[in-house]
Amino acid sequence: MKPSRLTLLSLVLATGLSLSGCSTFRSYNSEMSEATTSMGSGRVDLALQRLEENNKGDDKELLYFMEKGQLLQLKGDLPQSTTAWLGGDEMIRIWENEYKTDPNKLLGDFASYLLNDNSRRYDGQDYEKVMLSTLLAVNHAAQGRLEDARVEIKKTHEREALIADMRSKQIEKVEAEAQERDVKTEYKDLKGYPVETLDDPEVTGLKNSYQSAVSHYLAGFVYEALGEPSLAAPGYRKAIELRPNVKILEDALAQVDGRRKSIKPNE
Repeated sequence: MKPSRLTLLSLVLATGLSLSGCSTFRSYNSEMSEATTSMGSGRVDLALQRLEENNKGDDKELLYFMEKGQLLQLKGDLPQSTTAWLGGDEMIRIWENEYKTDPNKLLGDFASYLLNDNSRRYDGQDYEKVMLSTLLAVNHAAQGRLEDARVEIKKTHEREALIADMRSKQIEKVEAEAQERDVKTEYKDLKGYPVETLDDPEVTGLKNSYQSAVSHYLAGFVYEALGEPSLAAPGYRKAIELRPNVKILEDALAQVDGRRKSIKPNE
């Protein structure tokens, strides 16, 4: 696979293969409104300035790092964007360690926001935790660092597994209720790759609260770029399970073998 395909991937992600169906990656609060307004009018440098003005202390929040990384990515400064997102990633690692140490401490209302509770740290929505490592993988891949992208993809899978441990009982309950409503399980065979989907909005919405079709599509893309189609196919398949009936995902899986055969050894 030629590196030029990374440009297409970045465009797909930037324009919203927001296939996840969740709220947008960036979360807003009143302190960031000026920055986001400036960004919306195309003034990225001014948006960065406003962001820094509103976050002068040393104790930066997760939202700050997420916002700064995206602004720098829009500016085209991928190294600094990566640095900002790694700052946010470290905060998520703190959350992960706390959960592993004391799971009960972090159990609470599903997908709740703490933005209006200034006495508590904002740890990010489940989806944001997963998406942050995905965006880091995009930055690495866009700079040709596919092995670094692979590391972030592995982190994405580990993060999903941790969150799944928290949410599994909720998902089981909702899936059982969907079956009771006689929602049918659908099977597709995409050129030899079977996919099972339960196309129920509540089920897919709950899974998509932490599982991202974008993340799994990216995993398939990077593994394919590294010449590992056997690992690429599961990534594409999982993306389809999360977002059924999306043509770009179905095509990626159905055509993975054909692309492998068409690639010349030096490409």
